[in-house]
Amino acid sequence: MNINSLKVFWRNFMKQKTVGILSIGSLAVAIAVVILIGLWAANEYSFDKFQKDGDKIYRVYGSLMLNNTPTSVGSTYKILGADAAAKFPEIIEMCRITPQQLEIKIDDILYPGNDIFLVDSNFFTFFTFALRTGDPRTCLSAPDGVVIDEYSANRYFPGENPIGKTIKIKDENYNEDKIYTVTAVMKNMPENSHLKAHIVCPFLGYWAKDEYLGYGSSDCFLTYFKIGNPAFVPGLEEGMTELIRQSHSQWDQLGFSYKLQPLSDIHFNNSFKFDNIVHGNKSLVMVFLLTAFVILLIACINFINLFISTSFLRAKSIGVKKTHGADKGMLIREFYKETFYYVLVALGIGVILARLGLPLFNRLADYHLSIDFTNPWLYVFLIGVALFVMLTAATFPALYMTKFNAVATLKGQFKGRNLSFLQKSLVVLQFTASIVILISVFFINKQVNYMIHKDLGFDKENVLYVYDRGGFMKNYEAFRNEMKNSPAIREVTLKDIDPAGWCRGNSVKKPGDDQEYLMEFCQIKPNYFDMMGMKMAAGQEFKEETGDSLHYCIINETAARMLGFTEPVGEKLYTDDQYFIVRGVVKDAQTKSLHQGVDPQIYFTFQSRIGTPTVLFKIQGDPQEAIRLIQNEWNDLNPGTPFDYYFLDNRYARLYKAETNAGQILGVAMVITLIISVAGLFAIAYYTTQRRLKEVGVRKVNGASVWELLFILNCDFFVWVGISFLIACPLAYIFVSSWLEGFVERTSLSWWIFAVVGVITFLVTLLTVSFQTWKAANVNPVKVLKSE
Repeated sequence: MNINSLKVFWRNFMKQKTVGILSIGSLAVAIAVVILIGLWAANEYSFDKFQKDGDKIYRVYGSLMLNNTPTSVGSTYKILGADAAAKFPEIIEMCRITPQQLEIKIDDILYPGNDIFLVDSNFFTFFTFALRTGDPRTCLSAPDGVVIDEYSANRYFPGENPIGKTIKIKDENYNEDKIYTVTAVMKNMPENSHLKAHIVCPFLGYWAKDEYLGYGSSDCFLTYFKIGNPAFVPGLEEGMTELIRQSHSQWDQLGFSYKLQPLSDIHFNNSFKFDNIVHGNKSLVMVFLLTAFVILLIACINFINLFISTSFLRAKSIGVKKTHGADKGMLIREFYKETFYYVLVALGIGVILARLGLPLFNRLADYHLSIDFTNPWLYVFLIGVALFVMLTAATFPALYMTKFNAVATLKGQFKGRNLSFLQKSLVVLQFTASIVILISVFFINKQVNYMIHKDLGFDKENVLYVYDRGGFMKNYEAFRNEMKNSPAIREVTLKDIDPAGWCRGNSVKKPGDDQEYLMEFCQIKPNYFDMMGMKMAAGQEFKEETGDSLHYCIINETAARMLGFTEPVGEKLYTDDQYFIVRGVVKDAQTKSLHQGVDPQIYFTFQSRIGTPTVLFKIQGDPQEAIRLIQNEWNDLNPGTPFDYYFLDNRYARLYKAETNAGQILGVAMVITLIISVAGLFAIAYYTTQRRLKEVGVRKVNGASVWELLFILNCDFFVWVGISFLIACPLAYIFVSSWLEGFVERTSLSWWIFAVVGVITFLVTLLTVSFQTWKAANVNPVKVLKSE
């Protein structure tokens, strides 16, 4: 590129500053969107690529018919890894992990809820997680060694060397602390890892006792193998399946089999139950990539329309160049050169906008994306974006404007006439994409609101809960009565875990029937159903004044249907080597995400500390007064333990955080798309009105009113937008219908949303083009006709 082409660019830009600013601005915003979403998508597709032997690593999972439904289970039994590694020489190496959230103590300061991996000692040689200090081969060889990440080192030992420091980790199964010594500090686990934890230590307490962890015990282990040849996989799957089926006949009945999943497939496969890892949503990534591409394409179309809108101003200079011997190829190259400078400026501004918008993107996407300017692939990506924009945006204007007749342009006879069919098509495409995004955003937000506010079969409003550390449980009834004396607290109850959580599952069967069903086991206090607003479909609730509740259970409607009971009350169930009599049937409540159906549930009276005992408070009146009262009791009964509380409605809102984030990001994309499309409409309005000034003058001389002229000038725009709307509606319908299929409970495809979007689109069109058409309709006809 030489100095002459730069001068041409600057001269044309100064002549048409408004058009130039709109061109650069729309391209810059689109490029910023592409950078952010492109880098985010690249990070999603790079998950676990940093693992050194990633092509050899496989995760074990179970496949079975669970309650007559094909199900994949991401967790395994601990014994499986040892048995398989000992029996099958095809396995090069084996490593097991059980993710836990445990409390730790450092210098008698309690830190609850830490993400901790309990692992085999070869964890840091099996996986590629870099250590800042320490030896990956020996850091976990001692049973009391622990590895913490940089985040934990800065949090717990600021300004100190953490090596040799001690940490107490609570074994919740035995309710005792085990002292660990820091043997290494690892770098924070990469953002693109499906495994995430801050602390890694050897199996402790119950999890270290292999004699308790056979087939049919706690299946909360992630088991990984290194396998040298993919051809070994089918044989290993058959061999592992035979191992577990030999342990108990129930595995044959369930059609249980073990499968091996390549490491590269783990992140985007979120169809597993009991799968405590970081998952992505491949369809959502594709939607965002498509949205970014559409925005970039709309910006290019906008650039084309803006370029052509000034074609009558450039026509004479093109004619002069043609008469001086410039051929079509030379003129096309000049247009490409000029476009290059537009794109170069837009690219620079786009990078700045992307850097400024990064915190907002991370907040909306709940991500930790960064722009690494030292990464050479970033510049390859930017060059690719620039080339795409330049070729897309420059080709049509160059071909369109170099076909002008030189004689006609020099005589001032070029008027541009009508827009070409292709340019009209581009306008329709531009608005079709905008309308599809707008409709999609409306429906995503509608579905999120539907999920958050749907009647779930229980009352989640004004319910506060805390995870007890033992203080409230010491004398629960006295504590409950004291709380109820406050006018701010209406009722208190107890459950083994919060309603949205899963404490444990176990098999249930009817006497004399070998068919087993997996159900969610819940322990509650007798007043739980009443406080939570859960209604009985048959039978009775547990009673507080009697002691015979130990022999009874309550099941939900799903469990009753699954067991084939027509009159469930009084029927017997067999589980945990005990018989229980069904006292009642509670109506189904959607206690889990609306992505899945209602689980079969069986309720028992609260007797033992299984899971994390959760105390729930029904708040009335001032919630701050209730929180203050509960915190005072907490400080008295749980001294030295941090007080954390949660509201149940917020807990359920967090279940749909991914959908909420997607709606917010697409909402921003919708605004950007509309802004760029409006800029394009502004250009087209300018183009057409400038070429119809003579027609306007003639009509005014013949008595046409301003309103009649506005209708005539605006009519074409509404036709184009109307065509866009007709094309966009079925496309949006197909996309939204497909997206809603991922929910068991879904909102309706309301016609009024399509109508509202149509009204919004036509209003935006009217406001955008009326500025230009109003000026044209009020032009002085004498001046126009005289110049003609």
